[in-house]
Amino acid sequence: MGSPIVIVGPIPKADLKLFRSIAKMSDIAVKVKKSVEELSGDASSIPLAYLSYLPDTEQALADLFARLPLGANEHFLIYQKTEHDNYPAYFDTFAISGAFESPLSTLAVHNMFNTMQFYKKTSTQSKSIIGEVIRYRKQKQQLITISTALSHHLDLGSLLLLILRECCDIVNADAGSIYIRERHGPGGSFTDKLRFKVSLNNSIDFKATEEFTIQIDTKRIASYVAATGMPLNIPDVYAIDPSAPYTYTDDFDRRFNYHVTSMLTVPLKNVEGAVVGVLQVMNKKRDGVGKLSTPAMAIKETLRFSYSDEEFLESVGALAAVSIERAQLHENIEEIFEGFLGSSIAAIDERDRVTSGHSRRVMGYAMAVVEAINKTKEGVFANLRFSRDRKRQFKFAAILHDIGKIGVPETLLNKECRLSPAALATLLARFDTAHFQLLIGSPVEESHWHSPEEVDEDRQFVLAVNKAGYLKEEELERLSRLRKKGLTSIDGTPSPLITDDEWDALSIKRGNLTDQERDIINSHASSSYRILSKIPWTPELKKIPTIAAHHHEKLDGSGYPEGLNNTEMCLEEKILAVVDIYDAIVAHDRPYKPAMPHEKAIAILREEAEAGRLDSDIVEFFVEQGIHDIFD
Repeated sequence: MGSPIVIVGPIPKADLKLFRSIAKMSDIAVKVKKSVEELSGDASSIPLAYLSYLPDTEQALADLFARLPLGANEHFLIYQKTEHDNYPAYFDTFAISGAFESPLSTLAVHNMFNTMQFYKKTSTQSKSIIGEVIRYRKQKQQLITISTALSHHLDLGSLLLLILRECCDIVNADAGSIYIRERHGPGGSFTDKLRFKVSLNNSIDFKATEEFTIQIDTKRIASYVAATGMPLNIPDVYAIDPSAPYTYTDDFDRRFNYHVTSMLTVPLKNVEGAVVGVLQVMNKKRDGVGKLSTPAMAIKETLRFSYSDEEFLESVGALAAVSIERAQLHENIEEIFEGFLGSSIAAIDERDRVTSGHSRRVMGYAMAVVEAINKTKEGVFANLRFSRDRKRQFKFAAILHDIGKIGVPETLLNKECRLSPAALATLLARFDTAHFQLLIGSPVEESHWHSPEEVDEDRQFVLAVNKAGYLKEEELERLSRLRKKGLTSIDGTPSPLITDDEWDALSIKRGNLTDQERDIINSHASSSYRILSKIPWTPELKKIPTIAAHHHEKLDGSGYPEGLNNTEMCLEEKILAVVDIYDAIVAHDRPYKPAMPHEKAIAILREEAEAGRLDSDIVEFFVEQGIHDIFD
């Protein structure tokens, strides 16, 4: 039986008998309540109609309506017995559906039942129409929301997940997945393969399946939709017509004890009509159903996807396809750009074999610091997080920090000793001349050398000094004495053994660069800024030139090229200063100095931090997180 009819008040036996007999013919139950006190305001079980035998006074009607469920006369009819000759005006105040006299006639009762049935039918239809209108308006609003959201996403992964979540939500699907059609390289033509990209399931907790590809053909549901460009709305995937070219594989169902029933698969087409992907939603749930915890529940609580669901997903698909291609284009541009950066750095490494690989290692250290900061939950960086755009900006700045070296002469970039090979050859030629003169007895001032062996000893000393990374005080003193020695030409003209330029180079106490040469190499920081500032960076990458150029700045203002201080340097510049120094200290590719062990390099970093030149928080974080070991 359907909803009952409730009679309230003292109904005469003849009226009740007649009413029940006709109700029985219509398969409708009749409940009798002797007074309004027996009524409850519970709206969970709303009757088909109320038949009131209460007095037809305003007070009695007020008491009746006070006991009825909220929304009276919106979901049921109310008939009131009256003894008035005319229809009381206050009946309209209480929304009385109709008045009747007692005793009831058969015709009157039939008319009541016909009215009730008609009201129920039209009410159900109205609810259905209103529901469809609400769903339609919700879908249109959702379409606007999705369209707005899609226009702000450039990351393909997050974009696809957004599309899938919104689509499952609007059509009340329990699960879904998206496939993307592959291309022949960035921006290339489409291939005949689909790549499984994202999935979600609201009923089971599982780790997202690894990406895989499937052939575009007619054998699988997703590949069939991609091949034909037509949607498939399947009420039950386990009841697919055997004559259909496609089949459903139940691997996922068996693996996770899940059961797919209904499935709607639509193609994602771009403006040219080409299929760029496939959207698939599964198990449309009844309203109010939560998780489909068992296969049996999935069978019981799922419905077929409606035609309006299909229309909606196709509308979303058109928007999604454009956004997907835009995101792919953005990724392609990023790939091409990063490839260009890689080629540029490779070109610099070719010119500067002494520091080859340095830029990539510095970038690796810098990104490791960023990732560690994003994960830490304690310390000075606990509340700091790098966004995706900020990470990309820092990544590019780190790998490009030495691009200014492209303008530094290769003779300086590749200078391994204090003297250039040509300058050393010239100096050694003078030693050879002195050696020869002593052998043949030519005039050589007595204060210079006394034997060819003494010349050879000084020659070996100069060779050693030329290669040394650090010049000791006693070596400098010997070099000073050697500088006073000279040669005498055949015509008797004296000439120095070591020229002023050669002295400037050989007397360098640390390293192998003269002050002038160091200034030229140090100019690479300013050159990095000039080169990078010529590139029209997007707003989220606009700080790349300054970050890259300031990797030699120090917190106390002693750095270069601008002599910035602590307050003038951003976090990225401070990080870059630490990791650049660290790699230079431990690098094995510097022939002019031996690589230092990690412990010594860390000690130097801490000394620099204590002296106020490096950020101590960054140095300690770099060490504590073990970032210094990533290239071991």
